Order: sequence, then C-alpha cells, then structure tokens
Amino acid sequence: MTDKRRKNDNLESLDTLLAGLMDIHEMGAPPATKCGTQAFCENVLKSACAIAGSDRGSVMLFDDVSCDLKIAAARGLSRSLVSLTHLKPGEGAAGAAFETGESVVVGDPESHPSYTGYQGRPEQKEPFVALPIRTRDKVFGVLNVHFGGDRELSASDYRVKMLSVLAAKTAITLENARLHDSLQNFYLEMVETLARVIDAKDSYTHDHAGRARRKARRIAEVLQLPSDVVRQVEYAALLHDIGKIGVRESILLKPGKLTEGEYGEIKKHPVTGYQILSPVAFLGQVAQMVLYHQERFDGRGYPEGISGRAIPLGARIVAAIDAWDAMVSDRPYRAAMKRSAALEELRNCCGTQFDPDVVKVFLHLEKTEWKAETAGQGV
Repeated sequence: MTDKRRKNDNLESLDTLLAGLMDIHEMGAPPATKCGTQAFCENVLKSACAIAGSDRGSVMLFDDVSCDLKIAAARGLSRSLVSLTHLKPGEGAAGAAFETGESVVVGDPESHPSYTGYQGRPEQKEPFVALPIRTRDKVFGVLNVHFGGDRELSASDYRVKMLSVLAAKTAITLENARLHDSLQNFYLEMVETLARVIDAKDSYTHDHAGRARRKARRIAEVLQLPSDVVRQVEYAALLHDIGKIGVRESILLKPGKLTEGEYGEIKKHPVTGYQILSPVAFLGQVAQMVLYHQERFDGRGYPEGISGRAIPLGARIVAAIDAWDAMVSDRPYRAAMKRSAALEELRNCCGTQFDPDVVKVFLHLEKTEWKAETAGQGV
C-alpha cells in the first residue's frame, strides 16, 4: 500500500470515526432513555464496521446477574452463534479483553486455542480485534470487529486505534446512562418521601398523592408523551400539594365552610409549591406544572388565570385527577360523592374547568382500568 493511499484511507477512517462519535453523542443522552440500549449498541457497531471496512462484528455487554458477556448487537453473525454465545470473564478473546481491560488482536482464529469448536464457521475465519468497552473504573463489555483477510492485523493498526476511541466513547456514554438511571431512582425516592410528608399532614387525603401519581402516569402514557415528560407529570402528580405544607392544619382539617381569608390561604399553595421546587434544577418543569395545577381551561382558575393550552399539559392532567380524587374521597366538610355523580361532574366541566382531551382519556381509563379502584374507595 502506497503512503498516499494509506494517508487517504486514514483520513477516510477518521471522518467515519468522527461521524460515529457524533451519532453516539446524539443518541446517548442517555441511551437507555432515548433509544434503548440495543439500538444504541447497533449504532455503535455500525460505526465500528464502517471504520474497519467490515460487515461483521458484535457488541457484547456484561450481565451483572448471570455474570457473563452476552451479545447485545451483531452484524454478519449467524443467529445460532448470537444466541449461544455467553462468555465468562477470561474466556476466549472477548472474555480476555473484558478481564484484562486490554485489546486482544486475533490474526488467525482457526489456529487460535480459544476457538476450539468454532472452526468451520464463516465468521471465525477472519482476523478480528476484541476491544474492551471501558472507563477508568469499569469495563462494560467488549466491541468485536472482524477484518476480512488481513492476517497482519496488529494493535498498532490505525483502524484498531480508532476503534479504541469509539469503544472508549461508548463506555462513557453507557456509564452516563447508568448514572442517570441511578439518579432518577434516587429522585423518585426523594419525591415519594416528600409526598408522604404531605399526606401525613392531612389525614383525609391519605395516599392521595400515590393515586394521583398512578393515574397521571397512565394518562400521560395514553397521550403518548415522551418518557421524560411522563416522568415529569408523575412527579408533578406526587408533589402538586407540597405547598400545603405552609397551610395551617386548622384550615386543612376544618369541617365547615372556609372563610374568604382561609380560602385565600389555601389558594397560595400552588405558588408556595413552585417556590419550594423551582430551585431544584431537575424539577424545573415539574415546578411549572405544580404552579398551574389549579388553573381552569376557561381561564377562571388561579394563581394567574391563564387558559387553554397556555396551561402546561402536565398541569391540566393533574387538575383533572386532583378534582376527581377530591370528589370521590371523604373530606372534612363533606362525604365522598358517588362515582356516577363524580363522572357526571367531570363531563359537565369538560371544556370549562378541564381540558377536553384529558377528560376523554380519563373517562376511558376510569371505565376500562380504574373502576374497581374507585369502588374500593367506597363510592
């Protein structure tokens, strides 16, 4: 190969690497929530094969439960090999790469001792490299890429070096995804704890936040909102009454009609809730939903009197759920309404107090999924 041709090949591979890294960056924020781990691995493998000029390879991820490497994405490999390949750390070239954290180059698989029993398979006749998908502290898996007919393949090959960069970026992205998932679980636990504090303050609304959360999530899913928005709506449903922490229990538990001043105190809770939540960065959108969950679709709500689709959709979902739960639950000032009466009230307020689209989904779910739960509340 002439120096000029080698230089051109290097530049072409560099362009391919940069394009692959950009694809990973776009998909990986984090992959587990945007496109799914399998789709992410398939995209990584596509880029890897393009860099190597290959049509065969695999991405293997370590399964913490079974403690072995499994193929998460494959190209040019037989289905039987994909389904049967489960390697323990140290087993085969991929297992060795995983265990040592170092790349393993196999120039002739047919004569390699790790491949006893694999001889004869088309995919095992080609040289390949197994690159650990690793960060400084953790190895997530292995990127395997085959090179057709190049028996002189070595770790110093420019394509192998570029694949190492791709594998490193893949590891960083997978680590970020796992950290994101862990952080989201922590956030949810924190939100649930706050919701229990709210429920404990008002014994009449026991598990109100939990019921609101479950219903809000289902409505958001039926409306086909993005997964991150579904989570925000779920949080808003859990925390919509957090501002009531600042309301005196004598008002919350008053058995009779509230005075104008007492009602004024109650009306402050959306703003108080917003003030509590808005300084927390990840709850920014949730705080907006909490702020506006007492707005009405016709603009006659509070605190700002906005109307229609100017009200965040999450707030419109919470508004309908909150009103429903208030109607079908016992309160200090009245007994729970019958389910039929509450349904009629929801229909009557469709388009005035509530978003018609939200009410439509709510009524469908109440009929198909929630009827037994409502009956369990004694209405």
